[in-house]
Order: sequence, then structure tokens, then C-alpha cells
Amino acid sequence: MKKNSVIEKLKTDPNYRVFVMITLLMAGFLLVFILNNVTSHFEPGTWSYHDARIFPTYPPSGNDFRVGYYRPAYYLVQSHFTSIGETGNYDSFYPPLVALLYVPFVLFKFSTAYAIHVVILIIANLACLLMAVLMVKRYLLSDLGLAETTVNIISLCLFFFTAIYIFSSYFFLYGIERGNTDILVMFLCVLTLWLLTKRPNNVWLQVIVLSVAVHLKIYPLVLFPLLLFKHGKKLILPAILVNVAFLFCLGPNMAWEFFKSLTAGGGGAGLGNAYSSAGNHSAYSFTVGIDKTDDKYLSGTFFVMWATTFLLPLVMWGITCISIVLRKYTTPNAVLFFMVTVPLMSLLPTVSIDYKLVIFGVAIILLFGLVIRQFLQKFSWLDLIQVLLLIGVLIMLSRSPAYISQDLPFIRNKYIWVLLLEVIMCVNILRNKKKRAQPETDPAGPVTAVLP
Repeated sequence: MKKNSVIEKLKTDPNYRVFVMITLLMAGFLLVFILNNVTSHFEPGTWSYHDARIFPTYPPSGNDFRVGYYRPAYYLVQSHFTSIGETGNYDSFYPPLVALLYVPFVLFKFSTAYAIHVVILIIANLACLLMAVLMVKRYLLSDLGLAETTVNIISLCLFFFTAIYIFSSYFFLYGIERGNTDILVMFLCVLTLWLLTKRPNNVWLQVIVLSVAVHLKIYPLVLFPLLLFKHGKKLILPAILVNVAFLFCLGPNMAWEFFKSLTAGGGGAGLGNAYSSAGNHSAYSFTVGIDKTDDKYLSGTFFVMWATTFLLPLVMWGITCISIVLRKYTTPNAVLFFMVTVPLMSLLPTVSIDYKLVIFGVAIILLFGLVIRQFLQKFSWLDLIQVLLLIGVLIMLSRSPAYISQDLPFIRNKYIWVLLLEVIMCVNILRNKKKRAQPETDPAGPVTAVLP
């Protein structure tokens, strides 16, 4: 086939564009796997085979689960729900609700409980990806005039490509080794979005689910603007009552002990915390890694750099979300609002260890869904180029710092790659602002929502 005829077919035949896009994604995700899981085992220069330590380990496996969840629940039961510490102290930075939620695990010895926890983590990953794909299918692809079989094929490809990417990544293995719960938090966040689309007027249920996520990890707070976008001032009372109830779920004494633990210091996540490294991709940690001044906290340079790395993703998010809000609330707008908010969950806290990157599976599916939508609406070289750029970002996100020279702090730390992912999200939402879609149909009744 001649070059001109290929280009012409790309411009005129949506089904051919589907074929090209799926082929490109297949090749891209295969490249990610090969570079990060095959060729990475060969040492450059000598080309000898070796197994690098891709993340620090603390045997036995499940340290985060054991220290942060299992033990507090165990001592809570042992103390008849009066303490989460062995000596009666509040030995945790998590709210009381966390220990209460993990009480069922105390029915098992730790090794069994950890094994159950791992199974739950895997299921939660799959559930997050499945919900994301269903939303892409329903709100981004269903109104393009494609055959249902074609839409199903695209959706299945997105699910399996992303699932293989997540499960073969170093950050997934890192999270499993620690027993980390970030994917459970993301499951609750996606479930909140799902409820927002399926039961849009049930503000109490949405607040309850999102508030559980907030009490597990504070960063889901950034999703409350999405509920505010939908419900307005109706959100205020449920949000206050639900979170106060969760805070005092074990009584006022436990709530007070929790607040004292936050102010006691020693092992927290504030300035000078012990977690700043190449494996912590927060704006704060990234700044610590690139700032070469001797007395960082006495230097104005450090705080200027930190303010820049902190505000840059926040300002981009704000501009993009304002552009969405100025349109009006629609389900597709809510999905895009959710997508562009995910990077803030990693970049704004002072501690975002790389195992948190597992939360990006949902955002990756939504972003590829938006790019595919635009490409199928109208052929553009930009969409093909940005798919290649996205594949490059995914390579670096799932590549262990152990395989990157220590002389390259900008590249080793995942901050720059998460930021670039957010840039691509913002660009695609803003450039798609003027592309009005056909009114979407909904089994529950007519809907006139359009993409921004």
C-alpha cells in the first residue's frame, strides 16, 4: 500500500484508525515489558546476566501491613477496644477507623492474614481497571458510531494491556512486598466515581465511601472538589457528619490520642523526614534530591524550588478543572475531572513512595481512552505522537531506580514522569474542549452530556 493511500485511509476510515491505534498500543506495551523486565537483567558493557535489587526489602514480607494495620487491630481487640498499642499508647499516625476496619484480620495469624491481604490487593487492582474500562466504554467510546464489537475490542485491549503493565511493574511488586494499601484507597476513590455516575443524587453514600478512603490515606481529600462540583452546598453537612462520626468511632479518648500522635513527632512525614529518596516521587522529595545546597532548610533556594515543584501540578490541575467546571456538570466531565486529579495524590504529599504508583492504572486507562476517542473522531499526527510519548513515560514510571544511574536524579525520581503524565492529561482535556460529542444515551433516561 502506498504511503499516500495509507494516510488517506487514516483520514477517512475510523476502523483503520482503530487497527492502527491497537497495533501501536500493543507494540508499545510489549516494549515496556521487554525493556523493564527482560533487557534490564543484562548489565551494560559486559552484558552479563544479573538480578538487581529493584527495591529495598524488609523481611518478612508485609511490613507495612503488619505495623500499620494488623498490629493496631490486634491490640485493639486485646485491649477491649481501648488502645491500639501494646503498652496502651496510640502507636500509629492513622485515624481510629483504620484499626477498626482491620479487626477481621485478627481472626487469622499474621502469615494467613497477609496472604489474604495480598489476594485482596490483586482483586482491588483488577476491579479498579475494570471500572475504569467500563467508564471509558460508556462515556468516551459509545457515541462515536463504532460497532459494539469494535468498542468491546478496544476496551478489552485497554484492560489487558494496562493489567499486564501494572502486574509486571516494579512498583506493584514493591507494594505487594510491603502489603501497602494504596490500591485499596484507589478502589474506594473509583467506587466513589462509579457511584457518582450510577447513583448521582446519593450524596451520603458517595461521601461515606470517599471518607473511608480519606481515613485510610489522607490524599483522597483532593477528590472532594469533584463531589462539590456535583452537589454544591448539599455536600457540606454529610461531609462533616460522616467524618466526625468516623473520627470518634472508638470514642473521644481514642480520637484525642490520635491527635496527640500527630503532634508527637518522631517518624512523621514533615520537613526532614527520613523517606526522601529516589523512591519517593513527591514534590518535596524531588526537591530534596535536586537541591545541592548544604543547609537546605536554612536556604531560601530550597523553599523556592519546593514551592515551584508543588505549585506547578496544582496550578495545571486548577486551570484544567476550572475549564471543566465552567462548562457544567456532566458524567464525562466528572470522569475527566477524576483523571486529572489522580497525579495530585502522588505529587502533593511529602511522602509518596513508589509503590503508590499502582494508583495510576485507572488514570492510564482513562487517558488512553480520551486519546483514542480524539483519534477516532479525527485523524491527527499529534495523537500518534503523544501515544509514543505516553509509552516512554510508562517505561520510566515502571522502571526501578536501580536500573538508572545515580548521577541522573531528575530521571531516577518519578516526580518528573508523573508531572509529564499530568501535562498530557491537561493538554488533551483542554484541546478537546471545543469538540462537542453527540448526546449520550443512558438506560435510566435521556442525558445531554457532552465532553468539555
